Parts: sequence; C-alpha cells; structure tokens
Amino acid sequence: MSATNCPETPRQKMISMMYLVYTALLALNVSVEILNGYSLVDGSLRKSISIADARNIDMKYKFESLASQNPTKTKEWKAKADLLAAKSDSLYNYINQVKRYIVVLVDGEEANIDPKLPNYLQISAEKRGNLDITGTVGVGEVPFNCEGQTIKPVGKTLKEHVNEYAKFVKSMVEDSLKAKTIDQTFDTKDIKHADGQKVKWETEVFDGMPAVATLTMLSKVQNDIRNTEAEIMQYLINQIDAGDFRVNKIQALVIPDSKYLIKGGKYHAQIVLAATDSTRPLEVEVNGKQIPNGIYEFGCGSTGKFDYKGKIKMKKPSGEEVSYDFASDYTVGEPSATISADMMNVFYAGISNPLSVSVPGVAARDVSISITNAKQVQTAKGWNITPVRVGVEAVVTVSAKMNGKATVVAKKAFRVKALPPPLAKIEYTNSQGIVEKYKGGTAIAKNYLTTARRIIAELDDADLDVKYKVLSFSLNSFDSMGNTLVEMAQGSELTSRQTAIFAKMTRGKTVYVSNVQAIGPDGIRRTLPPVEVKIK
Repeated sequence: MSATNCPETPRQKMISMMYLVYTALLALNVSVEILNGYSLVDGSLRKSISIADARNIDMKYKFESLASQNPTKTKEWKAKADLLAAKSDSLYNYINQVKRYIVVLVDGEEANIDPKLPNYLQISAEKRGNLDITGTVGVGEVPFNCEGQTIKPVGKTLKEHVNEYAKFVKSMVEDSLKAKTIDQTFDTKDIKHADGQKVKWETEVFDGMPAVATLTMLSKVQNDIRNTEAEIMQYLINQIDAGDFRVNKIQALVIPDSKYLIKGGKYHAQIVLAATDSTRPLEVEVNGKQIPNGIYEFGCGSTGKFDYKGKIKMKKPSGEEVSYDFASDYTVGEPSATISADMMNVFYAGISNPLSVSVPGVAARDVSISITNAKQVQTAKGWNITPVRVGVEAVVTVSAKMNGKATVVAKKAFRVKALPPPLAKIEYTNSQGIVEKYKGGTAIAKNYLTTARRIIAELDDADLDVKYKVLSFSLNSFDSMGNTLVEMAQGSELTSRQTAIFAKMTRGKTVYVSNVQAIGPDGIRRTLPPVEVKIK
C-alpha cells in the first residue's frame, strides 16, 4: 500500500525519526571507538619513541666514552654517528612541524603546542574526528594559512624527506638484509587497494583521514626513525672493532735490548701488554723452524751474544692470514740477572690508582717518582695516582738514590682511560640464602625474582673495585593491550608496586628495568642500559 493511500500517523513518524536518531548514534559510537583506538595506538607509539630516545642517548654516551679512550680509531665511526643523529633529528622535527600545522588548524587557540605540557601536539577529544584539516595540510590544491604564514601542502615534501632519509641510512650499512629492512620500514610507494586502485602514499596518510589518525601515522614514522637510528648506532659501534683480532688473554711482557749489562752501561727495555687468543694457536717460525706453542727455548752452552729472527702467522676474523716478522738477540753470560714485570699500563680517571715501584738493590725510602698528567700521593705501600685528563698519557719517571745521587732508572707511559660504564643488576637471594645478581637477558626463576629488593650498578670487570650509587630507575611492564606501564623509583630500592609487578609475572612474560641513573666516584651521572627480565 503506498504512502499516498496510507499516510503515516504522528506516532509512526515519531518512531521513524527515533530510528534515524538511533542509527546515527550507533554510527557515532563506532566512530568514537575508532578514534579512541587511534589515540591508544598513538600513546603507545609515543612511549616507544621515549624508550628509543633513551637507547640513543645511552649509545651517544658510549661513543663519547670510546672516542675519549681511542680518538683515532673511533673518529670515522663517531663522525658517521653524529651525522646520523643530525639527519634523524632533522626529519623527526620536520614531522613535528607537520603535526603542529594540523593541531593548530584543528584546535585553534586551544592548540597544545607547548613541549613542556602533557599531551604535546595532541588534539582535544571532541575534535579528533575532524576530516577536513589533514587533507588541506597534506594534499590540498592550494596553500593554507597557519599562525600567520602561507604554507604549501606538505605531503609530497614529507615523502621526499622520508625517501632521502632511507637512502642515507642504507648508505651507512653493508648488510643487504639490513638495507632491505630499511626499505620496508620507510616504504612510500603507491598503495594498491583491493579494488585495484593505486593511491599515493601522501594521499593515504592525509586525504580524508580523521585528524587523530593522521597524527598516529606520523607518530609511527617518528617511531621508525628513532628505532632505526638506535639500530644503526649499534651497528656503527660494532664496526669500531670489526676488523680487530679477538683476544682472551692479556699479559705484561718486558722486552729488553739485552739482559746482560756491565757496570756503567745503560739498560733499555720495552714494556708492553701482550694480547693473545688461546683458542687459536699461532704459527711461529724461528730461523725457518716451526716452534710448538710459540715457546722458543734451548740450552746455552757458551757465553756471548747471539741473534735470531722469524715470523708469526695468524688469521684475522675474516679468514685472511697475516704474517709479522721479528728479530731479536740474546746474550749468554754468568748467571746474574733481575727481572721485574708490571701488571698493567692503564690508569682510570676519577679514582685513585695504586702504583708500586721497586728498584732491585735500592731501599724503598731511596726510590721516588714523578708523573705527568696526574697527581700523586705517597702511601705506606707505594703511591696513589689520580689522572687529570682522559686520553693523555701519564708518564711515570722512577728515580733511585745511588751513591748519594738521584738517577733516573726507568720511565713508563700509562694510558689514561675513563671508567667503563657499569651495568644495572637486580640483587636477589637464591634457595641457599646466598645473595646473587641478575643482569637480564636469560630467564630467571620466579621464586628468585620475588626475593629481589633493590637495583645495583657495578662493573663486570672484577679487577676494578669501583662503587656506584643508583639514584633512580623505572620498571616498564605491559598491559593486555600492549601499552607500556612505567613505575618509577627513587634510589635503589624497589617500590611495593614494582615488587608486586614481579610477583604477578608469568612464564614467558617480560619487563624492563630502564632509565637507571647511577653515579660513580668520578662524579659522572650515567644512564645505564636497560635490564630485560624474563620468567622461566
């Protein structure tokens, strides 16, 4: 029956109108849920960016430390790292500027454009669904006005900057797999939809998108930038030692010109640290004959001076074999000799380095030293040496009082290095009641983890007894939606909430102890690498 033959009653009209309103409300509700979803993803990306920023800062500190220890070896790679940081910051800040255009045009005078305020460059909840502004900013046909400036649409320029950045980052790596990953991460090719239509990357990002969606996609690019920067930074750090020989044994050697002297003569010796790999024996030849285990020994049947020469063959990590020639001599005389070996040739800045000096045949009270680039304090056992400048050798000159006259008997150069960075560790008690330390990476039993009460910072180098104080740290966990939950602590003690997080962890779950701030005796505040905590 037609509407003309059967007109709607007032009640039917009211029901029809209520149905339309209800349908609109349902559509609005779905829209709000989608917008909320974008906001949640954007918040998660911003937290991920913060974590990547902390990693990058830590690696920049590591580069500075390596450069102070060996400027020549580190120079090339540090220059690349500095350029990488500058390029990354440039693109990251440009994207922030694009975000600013959108936020200002959507929120007007209420726009949050102050970096010091929470929710920086985020849109007010009631305007997140704006569909007009992003297309105008990104792919509009005419320039737009923002904060008194006339600006051309930025989508095409942003794509060019992203492509240039990807090309630059790929030029820094030789690994084809890494290069392929970079291409996939910063892919700005046209996007083919299910209906076969191709859409430009900038159109997909900006055109017809809710403002909060475009901001989320821009945050995703910023997150890719920071994580790629961290990955390439680590790659550059690894390249510093890529061509070096691997060693697992270091020992001090004294190499004298001669061990046989006559009164009035001069003794001359080179004192070095010898580094070797005990898992890969060297091939040593002396006078054309193979020497087992690199040990050259023989019986001395007559006195006099004798020469010998040979070569050492070894393989680099790449498999390339290299050969080193050597020549030396020895003197055979009556059995009368004194040999003294030093333990190390490194001083660490910021702490007192104990130094013992002795001269055979001379009383300790008649032995004195002078030193460059360091302060010295004499103790009952020797001297405490405090270096002044990192990277500058400290030369120790030893004098001995003989026959009423002070005579220089030895000089030795010590490298001055910055204290190596400590590692953060979780202190816990094992089943035998013994306190142990967990530095992450491998899984730990939950019953051990629940005994943890504090975070400590210490060096893995057992030869250095240096105390560090933990000032603060955070525990990063994840909720069921993958959002990062951050629980802060001041000092080294775990908070009740942090211990509760450990207690609730289940097998396969992971949390991170991050942003660990520690200070050592040199007064330098350091941000330590995160500790990855896994449950068995």
